[in-house]
Amino acid sequence: MYGENMYGETMYGENGGQGDRSRKNGTARQSHPDGHPPLNPPYPGACLPPGQPYPGGGRPIVPAPAPSAKSVRSPKLEQLMDHFRVYGIGCILYGILFAFCLYPGFCGISVPILSLLTMGGLYALFRNMGLQTGRRTLFYFICWGLLSLSSVLTGSRLLITWNTIGMLLLFLCLLLAHFCNTETWGPGAWLVWICGTPFVSMGWLPCFFQSVDRALSGERDGKPSKSKYIWLGASLSAPVVLAAVFLLASADAVFERLCETMLSWIGFPAHPLWFCLLLAVGVFGSYAMIAYLTDRGETMAVRKEQKRWEPMIGIAFLLVLTVVYVIFCAIQISCLFMGSVTLTEGYTYASYAREGYFQLLTVCLMNVIILLTFVSRFREHGTLKLLLTVFSACTLIMDASSAMRMILYVQAYQLTFLRILVLWSLVVIDILLAGCIVTIYRPRFPLFRYGMAVVTICYLVFSLARPDALIARYNVTHASDELDTSYLFKLSSDAIPILEEAGLLEGQKPWSDHVLSRYYLRIKLTRYEEMGVRDFNVSDYTAGKILEKYKEELVK
Repeated sequence: MYGENMYGETMYGENGGQGDRSRKNGTARQSHPDGHPPLNPPYPGACLPPGQPYPGGGRPIVPAPAPSAKSVRSPKLEQLMDHFRVYGIGCILYGILFAFCLYPGFCGISVPILSLLTMGGLYALFRNMGLQTGRRTLFYFICWGLLSLSSVLTGSRLLITWNTIGMLLLFLCLLLAHFCNTETWGPGAWLVWICGTPFVSMGWLPCFFQSVDRALSGERDGKPSKSKYIWLGASLSAPVVLAAVFLLASADAVFERLCETMLSWIGFPAHPLWFCLLLAVGVFGSYAMIAYLTDRGETMAVRKEQKRWEPMIGIAFLLVLTVVYVIFCAIQISCLFMGSVTLTEGYTYASYAREGYFQLLTVCLMNVIILLTFVSRFREHGTLKLLLTVFSACTLIMDASSAMRMILYVQAYQLTFLRILVLWSLVVIDILLAGCIVTIYRPRFPLFRYGMAVVTICYLVFSLARPDALIARYNVTHASDELDTSYLFKLSSDAIPILEEAGLLEGQKPWSDHVLSRYYLRIKLTRYEEMGVRDFNVSDYTAGKILEKYKEELVK
């Protein structure tokens, strides 16, 4: 049995927590100054283990149940909820800005503006909460800003989609890196928290409404605030005001014209559901995520995984696989790089080199996963390190073989987006393999952070280079007897200036008799004509100005 005293403190013992007023041995509890029994020693039995009886008899002490971690909020979260005028109103303003900037799309000038304001808001949030900022914060901000800038410079919708995903991942990594202790996190922990944080944080969404209630129910100058009643009255008056305006507008033509003019200034969105979704994500999503990380960020630390697997298992596994790789790499060196092996009749070195690059790329990716697993999970062993080194060297040779095959294939059949993506991925794999080799001999090497930086920087180079422009320039410059113009017109607006320089938009006009080519060019022209201020895109604008000269032939 237990009860509470006037201070709200839990008391345990007989008679509903009031305790025995006397004991058989005559020992009584010392009294509190206000007449209530104390909660701490020196009353008898206070320090006895759970289940032991009092010295004078009576029921044993029942230990207090531990409070549930889910039902207890951290002091930082309570402080955040108490300052609605700072954090709550800040999230509301950010949500309005978020919906306003992203409603036209993710490819306009509003994207880098929103990114810049978001980074400024996050920096102010970190400083206000006492979170440490430094070079790591600057790295995230620079990469984020360059990705947003790339979305304005390119007209490729695929690249814009990847840029948007990249900015979201950088945003989540930035929050986790500042609110949580990520020093001991491995790739698995990062993946779990990056994917889970947006969904788990929705459980903290009620904190927004509770913070609103606290702000409206607070005190000003020692008196209860009347804000709650003011907002309630204003909300109740809204439908009455709308009905009155409708009736008055139908009764007077001048007032009706005035209302129509004011509504035209507002400019209601053509897709209100999309606007409301963006508004909800900006307001409630941002607040819920900040509340979640403020409340649980310090408890999201993950214990570093111990290398507990027996190295002999890894040695036996790698030994067989490495022997196969060594034989294969010897063939690659002899046939592909030196050309010293005689091939079967009718089988040229060019045809031999131009096949198998996708299979080799798959093997290289598989080898990177195997290396990461062995480095992170197996205990250190000299023989295992040697095998991993040979295994990595074979992977590098396979990577070079795949790259050489792809280059020969491009020389024969020109460049496409998929082929340039394969070449880019091979370069990234080589740089990641270098980090894996370092980790074999230096286990404390921050491999995940190294890999994150490598992938981010390499993708920035890929995105800012505008692959469609590179493809168009290479194919036009290295054109063989027959140029695939239909593929070039299918590329994004990044390729239009190159095609105009090559004379493919005028002269014989190979697109004029090709329905699909005219269709793709007409799409680019339509984007230019429908472009506004918020969705202004440099590539679409440049291509549209060029295609305007051929508008009559495109729309026929």
